[in-house]
Amino acid sequence: MIYFIGVVLLVLVMMIFKNSGCFLKAFFTSALGGVGALCAVWAVNFFVPLSLGVNAFSLVFSVLFSVPGVIFLLLCKTFVF
Repeated sequence: MIYFIGVVLLVLVMMIFKNSGCFLKAFFTSALGGVGALCAVWAVNFFVPLSLGVNAFSLVFSVLFSVPGVIFLLLCKTFVF
């Protein structure tokens, strides 16, 4: 069920990128923002006990869903795990 929701969200995000006019520019800008947010969370890890592991899953998730994806990962880490 959760994979189905993830695929639906991914298709929605890709449609938004396509409708923006320049797909590659929108995608790379979003990916850069997501990786930047993930790096910022990793840097703040030294001061705050909440952290995200930088692995293949979190990196791909932050590239595809940008800053909201990183926030979602933080919320899942806080409340679920």
